[in-house]
Amino acid sequence: MENLHNCRTLVPMFSLLALLLHLSSFHSLSLAYELPDENFINCGSDAAITLDRRTFIADGSFSSQKSKAVKASNQLPDNISILYQTARIFSQQSYYKFEVSENGTYLVRLHFLAFSSSVNLSTALFDVLAFHNVSNSGFKLLSNFTAKNSSNSPLIKEFFLGIDPGIFKIYFIPQASSFAFVNAIEVFLAPTSFSPENDNSSLPLVLHTIYRVNVGGQEVTPDIDTIWRNWEQDDRYLSDPNSAKEFHYSGEPDYYKEELNDPETHFIAANEFIAPDFVYQTAKGMNPSRPFDSFNITWSFNAARRNARHLVRVHFCDIIGQPVRRLVEISPLSTQPATPFYYDFVVSSNESQLISISVGARINSTNKTAFLNGLEMLEIMESSVSVSDVKESLKKNVGLVVGSVVGSLSFICILAFGILFGLKHIRRLTAIRGVKISFAEVQRATNNFDDEKLLGEGGFGNVYRGTLLDGRKVAVKRAKKGSGKALENSIQRSRFCPRFTIAILFP
Repeated sequence: MENLHNCRTLVPMFSLLALLLHLSSFHSLSLAYELPDENFINCGSDAAITLDRRTFIADGSFSSQKSKAVKASNQLPDNISILYQTARIFSQQSYYKFEVSENGTYLVRLHFLAFSSSVNLSTALFDVLAFHNVSNSGFKLLSNFTAKNSSNSPLIKEFFLGIDPGIFKIYFIPQASSFAFVNAIEVFLAPTSFSPENDNSSLPLVLHTIYRVNVGGQEVTPDIDTIWRNWEQDDRYLSDPNSAKEFHYSGEPDYYKEELNDPETHFIAANEFIAPDFVYQTAKGMNPSRPFDSFNITWSFNAARRNARHLVRVHFCDIIGQPVRRLVEISPLSTQPATPFYYDFVVSSNESQLISISVGARINSTNKTAFLNGLEMLEIMESSVSVSDVKESLKKNVGLVVGSVVGSLSFICILAFGILFGLKHIRRLTAIRGVKISFAEVQRATNNFDDEKLLGEGGFGNVYRGTLLDGRKVAVKRAKKGSGKALENSIQRSRFCPRFTIAILFP
């Protein structure tokens, strides 16, 4: 991947008002790119489905065994594809394995929909890591990720990674006692020169798509995009709607003019895989009714993270018309009617996380117009992880599981011991306190208080030995009249005697 220079750059003839870190060079365009037909995965399903020229196959041969499949308990709305009616969930660290046969930049998409099922998918909390088998390092694609806001519409996370031939794994790692899930996965080779390269880094550059905007036109959905992307309308990001005017073109863009690439300004000719016709057939230009020396067109975006670097790709195609075209000279490509081209630069988000992209006429320039057809913003992910991080995460998960099991077993043992001890204690109390003996039985047990049964004399009367009908040996104390306090004390002591039955009798 090419070197990223930290120099400020002004685009000739109209300004892109941002902190520009210029990308110096690109790969040559390839006109031989063919749409991929493999590594489209229907997660949690045992059947294949075809969607927008892609066949998503069952995931049994791709995923590890530490998982289970779930299915939506209710029918999905008509506007949601059947691709999202199943998911695979992971209660511990697991991965999907792919065989990569060709070196290049790969596009990885992860699809999420927290549908209603036997498992509450909206409570999932997890990380997603990507590793190649020939490297000890990889990238954390998602950190502490939750799809709780995706119950009504799918959430798609898109990444661009440089991958060499071999085995490529995507790990799903649940946080703490939570779990992970995914509905579908795409892994395929992106068009050549789709992203810049970074020669100064020992690791491949990873890009995370944050925004993709069709300026001046309608939303472009995956079913009509050349490689299944989604392009939003730009109106929600436009700071001042009155500053811009829409332009539309009914003809076909004139691609494949690589010979017009400008090595000095680094404007590059585009093809239909860089962006579809729909993007280059619409634009927004400066409103001619506004004073040219006091305004520009500005789009504002919220970055995902503070102080993060973002690759911004701006798309141009001169569809404004011959009279205005003479006034617009961005590069040699701009003088070619309906010829798509693009320009890449890097901008860093600040503490406010707000990134503004503006186009406008240069001060003191005779050229008084500017336009934009499309815009993409991708976060540059420079935080790598190692294989040891994955192993450490596995240890934590195993430790958590073992700890939970041991803790549960300990609690059960303590609870069982407590119950058994309590029951035994209750039985003993019942044996001591629950026995009621009639006077007739006491008379029989002591042979009507025979002197031969006399054991001794206590504080308030004589004590006799006896045997009850059930065979228990008892000591019977027969009170005398006027025993008073001595009788009361003897009664209290008898309540705590576990070895004998004491009968307190009155004549």
